[in-house]
Amino acid sequence: MRILFKNVTLIFPEKDLEEIGDLYVENGIIRDIGKNLSLDGEVEVIEGKDKVLVPTLVDMHVHLREPGYEWKETIETGSKAAIAGGFTAICCMPNTNPPIDNKETVRFIYEKTNKIGLVRIYPIGTITKGREGKELSEIGDMYMAGAKGFSDDGNCVMNSEVLRCALEYSKMFDVPIIEHPEDINLTTEGSINWGKISTLLGLKGMPWVAEASIVARDVFLASFTKGKLHIAHISCWQSLDMIKWGKEKGVNVTCEVTPHHLVLTEDYVKESLYDTNTKMNPPLRTKEDQEALWEGIKNDIIDVIATDHAPHHIDDKMVEYNLAEFGISGLETAIPLIITYGYYKRKIPLVKLLKKMSYNPAKIMGLPYIPLDKNVPANFTVIDISLEKKVEKEKFFSKGKNTPFDGWALKGWPIMTFVEGRLVYREGKILW
Repeated sequence: MRILFKNVTLIFPEKDLEEIGDLYVENGIIRDIGKNLSLDGEVEVIEGKDKVLVPTLVDMHVHLREPGYEWKETIETGSKAAIAGGFTAICCMPNTNPPIDNKETVRFIYEKTNKIGLVRIYPIGTITKGREGKELSEIGDMYMAGAKGFSDDGNCVMNSEVLRCALEYSKMFDVPIIEHPEDINLTTEGSINWGKISTLLGLKGMPWVAEASIVARDVFLASFTKGKLHIAHISCWQSLDMIKWGKEKGVNVTCEVTPHHLVLTEDYVKESLYDTNTKMNPPLRTKEDQEALWEGIKNDIIDVIATDHAPHHIDDKMVEYNLAEFGISGLETAIPLIITYGYYKRKIPLVKLLKKMSYNPAKIMGLPYIPLDKNVPANFTVIDISLEKKVEKEKFFSKGKNTPFDGWALKGWPIMTFVEGRLVYREGKILW
């Protein structure tokens, strides 16, 4: 395999740099990078300034459902969705059945990943046994087995002493404690954001204070323990303000935002006529919140863009709104959403956006990061930022067809994905 990319945009997230140039791949290895490269012999040439090469795209917040919920997703179907979405590595959350709360389940994830041989998958272990919030899991055992972080995602660790102990462990192993910020006492039976729209639709609301109050508590606990804290899927400006305060005070805290919270607001729940694909946790918030999140992207208070990929069976969504499961299938639409609404609409530089989907999550999670460099395996994604097409959920590789973006015309789609020297995806086809 010899491929020469000519006059493409090369992204170097670790250097905050993007430039036009050429890149040559031979047998899965990047052999040369430069200007005006020319080669003898048979070589495939891919030209175009609209082609963008970005290394090591990482989604650090994915639900693969296996073990236990294989009718929603499997490690195999999730792997295919990931590489189709352009990701070379993902981290899978532990709200499975049984949950990833022991070293045996961590090893199972790795064994299944290696057998499938597509995207690199790194398991996140639970903070507490059974995700019940009562007793710490065997964090050390899971870390030694390969767990890259710890979270009860889907559940908040409501017991502050338990979370304090987890943050102490995070220092010992230099791994993040990934918190789902939600005071469940304020959100029980809630479906959407608390406010005017919830009142108009007759649905119980989930107020912003349920999220922001936990973020505040967790930032203070991280300050107290000097632990490593990562806040998942923030959705309101009050949370962002607390994280900004923590960063300014030297607290070891990072955070992420999802594409759907950047693109949709609570108004879309009303406009979509109770489409249950708009039901997610945290819920879609206000326009003011959305603007604050974009500002957090620009000023780097937000470190990571992650999908919170949450595939569900159709039976989980084809019910009354208040009975539907939370979440959307996000792996295969993340990049075009960010390119369309971040790069084109808001004029945010590509390197700033893509750094939050590559270098930053890899650094936070302690994952291997393979840059665009000579004599390293090709571990990058090719994005055609001029390619516009409609989202077609029935063509998703994921079992989860639950997306509010079906039929939306988006620009900037992944067309090739290389994982550690292997071309595994190209223009709609799995190649490995």
